[in-house]
Amino acid sequence: MRHDGLCEYISRAARVELLSLLIESIGSTRRLAKKLGVSHVAVHKWLSPGDAHPSNKNLQKIVELAIGLDSAATSKILRRDLLTHKTSFERFSHTLEW
Repeated sequence: MRHDGLCEYISRAARVELLSLLIESIGSTRRLAKKLGVSHVAVHKWLSPGDAHPSNKNLQKIVELAIGLDSAATSKILRRDLLTHKTSFERFSHTLEW
């Protein structure tokens, strides 16, 4: 299942949470990297604050893998993150004159 567009709205914090969930489930960054078709160095960079983050294409793979391994935890991470975006937007939009 594709989640087109969703990746644009997933925060860095949620991306790291998803990666951490996958590493815990799979057992290592090397194994995760192999499943995603990237280097383990890329996975380490994605976990480092202020460093690189996965492209939307790779994030799509991360989300799909996470859903497959633990759909409840993945849903919780994504729902909380999207609600945070919604709340932030609502606060921001009240300051704008439309």
